[in-house]
Amino acid sequence: MASEQKSAAASALKMKKPKATWTAAFHKIFVELCLEQTLKGYKPGTHFTKDGWNNIEGLFHKKSGIRYEKKQLKNHWDATKEQWKIWCKLIRTSSMRWDSSTQTFGASEQDWAYYIQGNPEAAQFRFKELPLRDKLDIIFDGTVDSGQTEPPAQRRRLSDGSTTSLMHIKESGDANPDSRTDRVNCAVESRSIVTVQSSLGKLNYSIGECIECLDGMDEIEQGSDLYLFALDIFLRKEYREVFLQLKKSSVRMAWLRRMQSVGPPLPLH
Repeated sequence: MASEQKSAAASALKMKKPKATWTAAFHKIFVELCLEQTLKGYKPGTHFTKDGWNNIEGLFHKKSGIRYEKKQLKNHWDATKEQWKIWCKLIRTSSMRWDSSTQTFGASEQDWAYYIQGNPEAAQFRFKELPLRDKLDIIFDGTVDSGQTEPPAQRRRLSDGSTTSLMHIKESGDANPDSRTDRVNCAVESRSIVTVQSSLGKLNYSIGECIECLDGMDEIEQGSDLYLFALDIFLRKEYREVFLQLKKSSVRMAWLRRMQSVGPPLPLH
């Protein structure tokens, strides 16, 4: 009888498990946490390590106030990756004439109708872009590369025009999984280097080094709003340079808080 009661209670608790509701705010928190764990090296391959998922699960509850189970988070990971793949296929289709400089499509109504007929899942992007796509590119496309040339891989530059780029590796049948893993591991190891010399002779400051410096600051709590804001602005080369050039931790904190309160300055043209 006791075992039956326990089983019934367990079944009742399972039935009461809340369904994950992914609002735009919750999705943003999730993506930012995935980006943070990716840059910290908790995704050595195509998936997070056990510690990485534990970090995401705990920090998501802390940031959102909602406790989702690891399975629910992984389901959202899979759904988000699928949306990213649909978007990538769309912008890489020549007939859609995606202009990365203006972030707009040049396709005609007829082009869109033809493409959606064969790819109905892309209809969602007819009048809106993929949210947080720059961050998803880093999360799903491998790791931030430090300037080394990889002939087998296609390279996409970050939107800030810096020589730091993302590695995009085609998932084709003749691709070598081991070589992809090796490139990811090499990119993670390169985070210990403050700067790298590009082919143009200019110094580029790595995102990984900025994060290491950020983690060494006692004044800022990992996973806090300010911490995640810092990860956002580290996507731009000029902000990484400013952050690492500031010598005192107190000055870095003052700069980050000012950037968070007034917003980053508009880019110069």
